[in-house]
Amino acid sequence: MNYSNRFFVCALLGLPLGAHLIDIDAPLWLWALLITQFYIYPHLLYWRARTARDQLRAEMPHLLLDCAASGAWAAGLGFPTWLSFVLFACNNINFVAFYGGHAGVPRLVGAMGLGAAVVWFSGLHYPLNPHTGVAATVLSMVALTLYLVAFGHTGHQRALAWRKSNLKLREQYQKINALQARLREQAVRDPLTGLYNRRHLGEVLEPELARCRAARSSLAVLLVDVDHFKCINDTRGHAVGDLVLQNLAQLMQRHVRAQDMVFRYGGEEFLLLLPDISLDTATQRAEALRTAFCQTPLRVSGKDTPPLTVTLSCGVAAFPLHADQGEALISCADQALYAAKRQGRNRTQVWPPMMHAACG
Repeated sequence: MNYSNRFFVCALLGLPLGAHLIDIDAPLWLWALLITQFYIYPHLLYWRARTARDQLRAEMPHLLLDCAASGAWAAGLGFPTWLSFVLFACNNINFVAFYGGHAGVPRLVGAMGLGAAVVWFSGLHYPLNPHTGVAATVLSMVALTLYLVAFGHTGHQRALAWRKSNLKLREQYQKINALQARLREQAVRDPLTGLYNRRHLGEVLEPELARCRAARSSLAVLLVDVDHFKCINDTRGHAVGDLVLQNLAQLMQRHVRAQDMVFRYGGEEFLLLLPDISLDTATQRAEALRTAFCQTPLRVSGKDTPPLTVTLSCGVAAFPLHADQGEALISCADQALYAAKRQGRNRTQVWPPMMHAACG
């Protein structure tokens, strides 16, 4: 990244320095040093950084070397005003870009000061002369202006690239969030019916019971089982069995309130959580669901295939009347369901079965 900056600024700075060397009638060895410093040196540093294991770590000493060399040139030429200023300004821009203002400026001053002190106190310099010729002054202004424009353009391009990258990352983040939400939803949904699965029941039952306890409200549990489902699979095939489960799931979703939750509890068993509802109302809801399903024959594909009438058995239990813990409440509903099956199926039974007359 810094190669283009260093090469460009060195190529620009070589022009006012060359103009000043003409003004002072500099010897050939100083011209050779200028060409080496400003037109060969950048490529050598680039090669060293590219071959380093850690390019950024290798580049940082190069910045210090740039500043020390600039200080040495300023002192060696007798501190001409415009040349000293443009050397300091260009190195300052580059240094602050890498180190920041608080850390960059002290390093810049220290490195340039060290380079200038070595040359000045060694006596290898021209006499102190702040005067700068017209050509060198104009070229210093042009060099600094062009470098500022180029640096600003590079910064603008990097800002645009950063914004584009940021927008892309934001889009990817939104896609990841949407995918995670979809995966979370899939993790708690039964793939065949689209209802919540038994795993999700374990996550929501106890919190819902805790809410009902705090609100002194009730919670009814309905367990629904498809009668003779194994016979349907054996005689009509598993595709028809799946269709029965899907139709039942759709019917239950149409018969629940917004606060109710429907789960596929087992193979052909479904569970409904009905919060804030009385036992009698929950029993009526179960009976209405049972009646609606058995009165809607399932039409199966095939001209000679008669519609399939399927019945349901339901077991009902309620918190806090029958149990105050989730597993115990489901167990009560399950025993009520099996009581309904023992009594001939196609009926709704409330727990405890000995204290309630069977419905249907």
